[in-house]
Formats: sequence, C-alpha cells, structure tokens
Amino acid sequence: MEGRSLGVALLEVAVSVGGYYVLRACGAGVFWSLTGPALAVAMLAVAATIRRRRLDLVGLLVLVELATTLTVTLVTQNPRVAALREAAYVLATGTFCLATLFRRAPLTHTFAASAASFGDPARERAFAYAWSSVPRYRRWQRGLTALTGVILLAAAAVRAVILLSAPEMELAHAVDVSNTVTLYLLGALGAASGVLIQVPRRIIERLAAAETGS
Repeated sequence: MEGRSLGVALLEVAVSVGGYYVLRACGAGVFWSLTGPALAVAMLAVAATIRRRRLDLVGLLVLVELATTLTVTLVTQNPRVAALREAAYVLATGTFCLATLFRRAPLTHTFAASAASFGDPARERAFAYAWSSVPRYRRWQRGLTALTGVILLAAAAVRAVILLSAPEMELAHAVDVSNTVTLYLLGALGAASGVLIQVPRRIIERLAAAETGS
C-alpha cells in the first residue's frame, strides 16, 4: 500500500508544478499560482485516502505535510511562504525516505514490491523471499533508498536557498530557477535509480523464473 501512496504523491507533485505554470500563463499572481494547485493536491490526497479506506505511513506523511503547509500559507498570505511550501514537501519526503532505512524494509523495496509485482503471486513471493533471504538484494535496496533520500534533501536545500535569497520583486523568477534545479536533481535521481535498480531487478527476475520453472 505504501508503494501506491508514493505513486499518488508523485502525481500530486506533477499536478502542483504543472498547475503553477498553467495559472501563471493565465495571468494569476505568484501566490495563488502556487496555492491553487496545492489546494487541488490536498483534495486529491483526501480522495485517494477515502478510496483506499486506510491510511499508511506515506499517505499520512502527505496529508500532514499538506495540512500544515497550506495552513501556514493561507494564514500568512505570503508568496515566499507559498513558494517554500514545495521545498518543505520535498524535505519531508526525503527525510521520510531516509527514516525508512531504520524500519524493517526501506521505501524503495516497499515501492518496488507493490509496483513491480504486477499482481503476480510468483513475483510477490520473489520480493518477499529476496528481502528476507538475499543479503545482496537488501544492500542494494538500502543503498537506493539512501541515495533517493539524500538527493531529495539536496533538492529541498537548493530550492530553499534560491527562494530565501531572492528579492521580493524577483520571486517569480526564483520559483522558475528553483523548479529547473529541482528537475535536474530529480533527473539525476532517475538516472542513478535506473542504474542501481538493475541488480535487484535481476535478482527478482531470477527468483520469479525459478519458482515458475521458466
């Protein structure tokens, strides 16, 4: 379930960033261009939680972050605070990612087991066996989770520095720059993940093939 919640969280990020540029193109100010999509994201998160009829840790993280940052943003009515909301979101996600290293299974394994099992019982058993009985698989998944968390924290830090150092009149430009930097960092994360996931993927494929006899 946490894997599905992570997918929803990524969709919400896309809605938030895309909505900002749509509203800016329509002539909206920086504050509402940032806050409007955030309100839509909050409704998506609540709807997803109601549909699942349960709340896992990732879902709880999303709801708490949205409730906290939106409350502060709407109370202050400050465009800079609204801009920093997304940096806080990335910071919370990166922190949570690293925190899962101290749980029974890190986030990348949980996500992979949910998203890449494709409803196949053999693959589901392969993921469970790999985590419980294949130390090499555990090392690679922990490394991937650690890398993901560090890159997300770096993205949040860079974004915060850009937004906090920008003059008030140049805040819209600072948002554009911070979004661009974040996209580059996330692109680096995607590339690194694509490389690091190969070993765990091969382990899972081998285990699943052995079980099915193919």
